[in-house]
Amino acid sequence: MKNAFILFILLTTLNANAQHKAVQFGFVGGFNMGWIASNTDNYSNNGLKPAGSWGFVTDIYMMEGYAFTTGFTVVYLNGDMTMPFKLDSLEGSVQRDFRTKYIEIPLTFTMKTKNIKEKVRIYGQIGLGISFLLSAHGHDDFSSNEGTNLSDTKNIYDDLTLTRESLILGVGIEIPVYGSSFIRTGFRFDNAFINILKGNNSLDQAIKNNGRNNFVEFMAAFLF
Repeated sequence: MKNAFILFILLTTLNANAQHKAVQFGFVGGFNMGWIASNTDNYSNNGLKPAGSWGFVTDIYMMEGYAFTTGFTVVYLNGDMTMPFKLDSLEGSVQRDFRTKYIEIPLTFTMKTKNIKEKVRIYGQIGLGISFLLSAHGHDDFSSNEGTNLSDTKNIYDDLTLTRESLILGVGIEIPVYGSSFIRTGFRFDNAFINILKGNNSLDQAIKNNGRNNFVEFMAAFLF
């Protein structure tokens, strides 16, 4: 009787594992709209800026319908902010167009429904993102209080923190393709936890620079 019970458990486990792979790999790409938020006075966001991303994704299943999702993604993330600024002896404000590139490692938990109509599944994601700054450039439009206007494009890598930590929330659908392969598509919100701007304001050294670059993204992935 004991042997029969053990055999039943083994067969059940093998059958469950046969329904989906323990680990699945794939490619992911996306289109995002980024912005820079700040809680400091006179630091203002100037709207959304488009960019994109590409990378690799891995689902590691803990059980059917529940997976730990990670990988790495190269994220191009843009934003636009106006802040007080001092240029040489001129005082005024600068509108800076941020153009940054990160490599992000997502650490997310993916939950999936059972198959619904046409075997489509709905999924949700929640987790953290750890990003490392690869490059950063800024286009500055400076306006002085005396009416002088100057423009400049420069490397601002040293003005930004090396890392970016964020909360990731996602939702979408998965569509089977062939065998265990499927397409995952949906929306994801990536909200930075920390200030990414280094140093103090050039016009008022008592004010610390403050900004968090966030984005919403439409993404698509193919896992096999």
